[in-house]
Amino acid sequence: MDDQMSVAEAVSVDEHGRILKVGTEQAVRDSLGVGAKVVQLEAGQVLMPGFIDPHLHLLPTLLQSVLESHNLAPCLPGPYRVPTATSCESRADVLSTLASIKLSPQAPKDEFVLGMNLDPSRQVFDPLKCGITAKEAASAGGFMDNPKFYIERCVRTDRPVLILDQSGHLAYVNQKAIDVVCAGQSQCPPASVSGGGGEWGPNNKAPFSGLLKESSGYAPFMAALQKSLPLAQLKSDPKALLEVYEKELKPGIQAMRDAGLTTIADGGLAGMSQVNAVKALAEQEHFPMRVTGVVTYDTAKAEGIQPTGPACDPLQDATCKLPKWLGAGGLKLWVDGSTQGCTAKLATPYSYAKTGHCADAGEGRADFENTQAIVNALSAPWKTKGWRVQLHANGNDANQWAIDAFAQLQQTAKNPHRVLFIHNTVGQAQLSKNLGDLIKGTYIAPNGQKTPALDARVTHLIGHVAYWGHAFRGMLGEEAANNLDPVGFDRDQGIPFSFHSDSMVTPPRPLWFVEQAVTRRTWAYPLLQESGTLGLEKHAATVEEALRAITIEPARQHELDGWLGSIEQGKVADFVVLGDNPLDYGPQKKDPTQIHKIPVVETYLSGKPTSKNP
Repeated sequence: MDDQMSVAEAVSVDEHGRILKVGTEQAVRDSLGVGAKVVQLEAGQVLMPGFIDPHLHLLPTLLQSVLESHNLAPCLPGPYRVPTATSCESRADVLSTLASIKLSPQAPKDEFVLGMNLDPSRQVFDPLKCGITAKEAASAGGFMDNPKFYIERCVRTDRPVLILDQSGHLAYVNQKAIDVVCAGQSQCPPASVSGGGGEWGPNNKAPFSGLLKESSGYAPFMAALQKSLPLAQLKSDPKALLEVYEKELKPGIQAMRDAGLTTIADGGLAGMSQVNAVKALAEQEHFPMRVTGVVTYDTAKAEGIQPTGPACDPLQDATCKLPKWLGAGGLKLWVDGSTQGCTAKLATPYSYAKTGHCADAGEGRADFENTQAIVNALSAPWKTKGWRVQLHANGNDANQWAIDAFAQLQQTAKNPHRVLFIHNTVGQAQLSKNLGDLIKGTYIAPNGQKTPALDARVTHLIGHVAYWGHAFRGMLGEEAANNLDPVGFDRDQGIPFSFHSDSMVTPPRPLWFVEQAVTRRTWAYPLLQESGTLGLEKHAATVEEALRAITIEPARQHELDGWLGSIEQGKVADFVVLGDNPLDYGPQKKDPTQIHKIPVVETYLSGKPTSKNP
């Protein structure tokens, strides 16, 4: 995965886990000292740099192991399906499954019923199963118009109910939950809701529909969860949460290791409590991956958090063995919400005019009033030149706002760090040209000034294509849907790109990313019987591009490429052994729809196999 896409026969590693030599087997053997241990791959196996997921949410991902009975996520298409506690058939109509969630007999009356990973863009709701007549449903409107009504009729009214959307940008509640949160409050919703860019539908005005937008919108409900639900401790005491549920979290950790991951980036640590929790997790003796952290801009400001790196640097200290905790050197800000959650900021309205998912969503919404507000939020940390700045932007309008914000910031002070556009979902050729011009130093900002070159990069949630592509045809229209995750536009403009999971949104499985990017296959929900492709002719990645997008490119985006991302002399020996060569798949080669089946045999950190850990 070096710039020449070299293929070598052997690699040697020193006692500190650094790569000494890469080349032919004979040349490497000739360089070995007395007592060197030789590991011979079996026939057909290949060695690659360890896989890197550049954007996920580690603590919520691991909590899925604890809260599986609360998981309402739609089934994955057959090729990517993983065992679930609930059958695929029942995942098509999900509201009734919430009623089966068991509560402790000792649970207080205000304890919440919790559902996670609901996705109205892919799941259907059969009101008849809940005893709702067609007339009542017509009067209430669709689920997104009036989730409170459907929850109270299909789930329960005697306890507060909170359902989190799989996008992470929406939630749904009943009136009992609203009553619990608003009890004793002089203002409802609290000022923090709108102050953080959130909303209780409609427009923070009672009576509320039960639809909550953005994390600040549902944060008061998260705070009201009782301690018996571990999700509540994500913010209050995440380190204690990890200690209490250490055994239950192991399957989630093992699954990421089994997928070939050796480094992950936590893309939204909300304050030092979460930074310290993830740091403690990474530093456990047998934790099989490295972790770098990205801190939310508001908590960094509120708590005075400063960027950090690893405890030592192998490039500067010959005795340094690269730590598993790589520090929190990234700063994150959300420009908009979720494409499938109807809150992405689009240049043109969602296609549905009157009915269907995202009905009346218009052009979506931004989390800031305008580009200048984004600049104001980032100006102080930008001028320190200490942070890698990363902006979440799904919609094409949100991405243009992000380009203009970065341009204005760069004109004010040239930042030496790489910046990252997270998701860059709804593509447009002109949008990518603008980003390419920003990288080249030829972009003319709205103020009429040319912007100094900025090292900008994008990371795509490629699962948008596989899992939501068919739904996006209806939400966005055929042309816009075909330009989702626009690898072809990236290629045209010389924009470096990577792929990520955004877990819990999609599973952290890098070989799945490769297959999805190469084949651009998509499925129709909820029955998953219809499949097709999305933008295959323009935006299909080559296998080589896709492999770089899970190795060297994410390493560069997080400025880890001095140590990780490729097998080169002087770097750290983080490897993955595969049971087959992914370069043998593609046009006129092996069937690329089978890439997900390539076995992950072993991963190595600093030259040591991780499977040997208990």
